[in-house]
Amino acid sequence: MLYSELIAFIFAGIALVASPGPATLSLAAAGAAFDGRQARIYMFGIMSGAGLVITGVAAGLLTAILSVPYAATVLATISLCYLAYLAYRIASALPINSEGGISAAPGFMTGLVFNLSNPKAYAAFAALFAGFDLIPGAPLGATVLEAVICYAIVLVADVGWVLIGATLRRHLHDPHKSRIINVSFAILLVLSVIPALTVLR
Repeated sequence: MLYSELIAFIFAGIALVASPGPATLSLAAAGAAFDGRQARIYMFGIMSGAGLVITGVAAGLLTAILSVPYAATVLATISLCYLAYLAYRIASALPINSEGGISAAPGFMTGLVFNLSNPKAYAAFAALFAGFDLIPGAPLGATVLEAVICYAIVLVADVGWVLIGATLRRHLHDPHKSRIINVSFAILLVLSVIPALTVLR
């Protein structure tokens, strides 16, 4: 094993996977806009989707999918539709002190499908698997190790982004400020997907 390559892979993984993007920003937004328990259910969906994406990219399925006519367009369309849905749910979430109580957060399946159609996830993991060779001469072992590291980064990063959002929520007892934060997260969520869509062109 090349330990210098391993360290570089981990740092690259943190930069690509844990940085602000559609999934991570949606987790922070869910933590800020909704009840913590409900946000965790959505987070588990996001994590499960990431696991499937990692497995698919590691197995070479991304290349196969994108070789199918219009597959990239369909994937991008699904992503944008889910993104618009999530942005609306977050922007319209009830303020913490509103009489309507706690809004219902997006659920497990929403997180799962959203991350399965998240272009940044495919771009990030494809770059990681293609750019490093942790165990020269043992491609299968290197791929498995890379997949495990990627998912470990996903777990830590996703929990961290939800906690960031939940921390903001504890300070948002002013309904006006709560609404501003929710709408701001929704706008950032929409903007975050634009650069990532280039991978599907």
